[in-house]
Amino acid sequence: MKITKDSFKNVHAVNMKLQIRSQESFPNAIFADSILEKYVATLDFTREIAADKVVPTVTRFTIYATEQNAPIERSGFLKVGEKTNPLAFGNTASQSITKVTSTVSSSSTNTSSSNTLKTNVSTKSHTHKELTGTFLLKKEDEEDILKSNEFFIRLYSGAEAITIPVAGEDLEKFKEYLNAKPEAGN
Repeated sequence: MKITKDSFKNVHAVNMKLQIRSQESFPNAIFADSILEKYVATLDFTREIAADKVVPTVTRFTIYATEQNAPIERSGFLKVGEKTNPLAFGNTASQSITKVTSTVSSSSTNTSSSNTLKTNVSTKSHTHKELTGTFLLKKEDEEDILKSNEFFIRLYSGAEAITIPVAGEDLEKFKEYLNAKPEAGN
C-alpha cells in the first residue's frame, strides 16, 4: 500500500494492488486446488482523501484469460456476506498478448578434413488475453467489506463467469487500505 500527496488536487491518494486467482478452474482439472485456475486478476485500488471528504475506491483490473475469452460485460456483481449488489464496469477492453521465446543451440564437429558448425533454432509462442476495465466501490460497499470475512467480485467474459474472491490475508490488506489515513503534517 502506498499513500502519496497530490498537491495539485490537494488530496492524498491511497493505492494498493492485489493479485488474486479466480475460483474457476480449467475444465477437467485433476485437483480443484491445483495451480490450474483459469484466471488471474490484478486489482489496482485507488481512493482519494481530502481534508473534507473521502472519495470511494476506483478499481482498475486486468484479468489474464485464455485466447477464447470474450471481452468483459458491462455489468457484474459484488457479494459481501449475503448481500449482492450490482457493479457497473467501464473502460473495458480486450487485447491479445503473444509471448515468443526462441532458443538457439549450436554444436560443432571436427574431423581431420573439416569443421562443421550446426545451429538449431526452436521457437515457442504463447498467446493469452488481457481483459481490462474499471469499477467503483460505493461507500456502503466499503463499510460492508470492513465488517465482512470475505467478499467476491463477479465479472462476465461473454456468458462465462469469473469470480474473484477476496479473503484471508488479501482481505486483511484490503481492510488496512480502507482504513489508511495520511500522517499528520503531510
